[in-house]
Amino acid sequence: MNRKRWIILLAACGLLLAVLLAVYVPSTEKKKLAAVCRLEARTAYALPLSGGDTLYLSVRPEAERQVAFCADSVCLTRETSGAFVSGRGHLLTTTDLLDGCADTLRVAEVRRRLAAIDTLLERRQAILRDEQEALDEYAATHSVVDDGYNQVMAYASNNRCLLAATDSLHRCVRRLLQQPQVPQAVMHVRAVLANDSVSLKPLVVVSRSEELLLLAVPEGRLPQGFRRVTVGRFGSYNHGARLLAFNDFGAATRTAAPVSLSREAPRYALCEGAAWVNASGHLSGVEHQGQRIGSARVGAFLASVHSEPVWWWLNASAWVRRLLGRPARAQQAAPKAASADSLVCRRVVWPDSLSYEGQVSATCGKRQGWGVCLLSDGTRFEGRWDADTLVWGERRDSVSRYVGSFNAAMQPHGMGRETLHDGEVYEGEWTCGKRAGHGFAVRGSSLVRCGWWKKGRFSGERMVYTSDRVYGIDISRYQHEHKKARYGIDWKRVRITSLGPGRRVQGKVDYPVSFVYTKATEGRSVTNRYYASDMKQVRALGIRAGSYHFFRLTCPGSVQAAFFLKKASIHAKDLPPMLDLEPTDAEIRKAGGEAAMFREVLVWMRAVERACGKRPVLYVGQSFVNNHLNHAPEELRDYEVWIARYGEFKPYVRLLHWQLTPYGRVRGIRGEVDINVFNGTREQFEEKYPL
Repeated sequence: MNRKRWIILLAACGLLLAVLLAVYVPSTEKKKLAAVCRLEARTAYALPLSGGDTLYLSVRPEAERQVAFCADSVCLTRETSGAFVSGRGHLLTTTDLLDGCADTLRVAEVRRRLAAIDTLLERRQAILRDEQEALDEYAATHSVVDDGYNQVMAYASNNRCLLAATDSLHRCVRRLLQQPQVPQAVMHVRAVLANDSVSLKPLVVVSRSEELLLLAVPEGRLPQGFRRVTVGRFGSYNHGARLLAFNDFGAATRTAAPVSLSREAPRYALCEGAAWVNASGHLSGVEHQGQRIGSARVGAFLASVHSEPVWWWLNASAWVRRLLGRPARAQQAAPKAASADSLVCRRVVWPDSLSYEGQVSATCGKRQGWGVCLLSDGTRFEGRWDADTLVWGERRDSVSRYVGSFNAAMQPHGMGRETLHDGEVYEGEWTCGKRAGHGFAVRGSSLVRCGWWKKGRFSGERMVYTSDRVYGIDISRYQHEHKKARYGIDWKRVRITSLGPGRRVQGKVDYPVSFVYTKATEGRSVTNRYYASDMKQVRALGIRAGSYHFFRLTCPGSVQAAFFLKKASIHAKDLPPMLDLEPTDAEIRKAGGEAAMFREVLVWMRAVERACGKRPVLYVGQSFVNNHLNHAPEELRDYEVWIARYGEFKPYVRLLHWQLTPYGRVRGIRGEVDINVFNGTREQFEEKYPL
């Protein structure tokens, strides 16, 4: 054999030996793990608008938020594992990263989605407007001294922003639906390399098949510290193959480093897209929905992107570039292999018919860290656990969504926020699953219930009394007569000096009297002999004055109205007349029941309103509100209400004045006096009743 043939034979043997070494020489575990990374993708459908704007639709029609001008607001976020398969930074994973969504939506589907969104936004607008109406009313009648005021105002500010954003979205959707042809919705993808050490490095989608997805680092090079795995065009052997994945469920349980699992080991949570790598460091499969995609199919997919020589060239040029030491941009190193940790991620079935997936203690097996718990009735808990107790997190069931702290029985306990499916929102304190302590609730146009709760029921608002509030009194002959003695009122000295016992007062009680209501008449024949004198002196001092009538059910409303209008002196700048309605249940029954009572009361209110041009005010007690007012005709409930409630809590109704105590003290008046507070600010009072 001549020399030339020997050289060819030796070269062939050397090449064969190099191939055998490349294919069969074992690779270290550290090198294998350096080829694995974590991927994150946010997907939505982009709908181009005129003027260069874009509307984004959620890829899932059942999502809570379906449309937005910002992609991140509606994006579906998915995480998978991936493996580098080239020296130029190509990454291989599965199409689960994009949730299997189509690249485009058909025009008919876009129009159908927009029509459904239009209805949804219209309903959401109505809810937000109703809430804003109630929040504005609360803001108009409260100030920073009231408990929970700042909380409610923060919620109101957020609600106002949501309403503005919803209005804008609704107008945009309506314009699109009115067009003859809606534009096509195209998949918007933001994929990133999301290892903790190489955070949110953007990726480019290169190609996808039904199962596999190929991405690439835009710089065209492996991030520093990472390695690649070799993919054989016709497949790789499976001997000694191990699954390289991350021991977590993604999101808050995310771990920084991958682990190497044997074929026999129980599968960890985040195996989707994980790489099967054989003993030589060659890719021998990809995990997809619990099944293994073989290396031959992987090789065929990569060959459809580039031919084998192109892949060789890409890898060789990348190797030469690294060999020549071409400087690269400063990048962080890839994570090291996972070390022993006190927390591991597992799926566990518990004896009390619930399942848990998330972090558990590696030593005692208790739920510890972040995890999700599902009950047999469909209730879902997600959050941070400590020694089998959900410390803080979220609960979702068929009735509501709650976010806050919990007790050992997984009941809301401490501070939290609940959103009911019927639209009510509650923020505040909880005890053993019940609203208890201070908090506020908002539901449509109903009044904001901000105050104290007990066993899930609203007790009321405990007001703080200051000199900024508007106070008034109501008087009759009892402020002038005691037993057989008679007393005058020194109107020039009149100031409120006590609000009675059990009041939360800020500073000293020394308040001016801003308004005075004086009893004029009662029934069909009783008059107040001090009425004319008191009204004259009150008006002379510039104090707002009003007259009231005590209603009797034994006499027709028309007769009582005529009697009141004959005896009362109502000036143009006086406060509206007030009807004092305080019947007992026995008197109501004797008069013919609620319907008969309300009929006569309405007769009085209409007659007085026509005669004096002022809309009267209805004065009732809290028990009357609880037992009868809801049964009143709509017309009567439209009148402003003045309520007497002597407990510590403010009445929970839309009211004009609140008579908070009959035990007040006023300088210049002998004995106890009824003290009232206007439900609003001084500016609102002066605007409502100008002098």
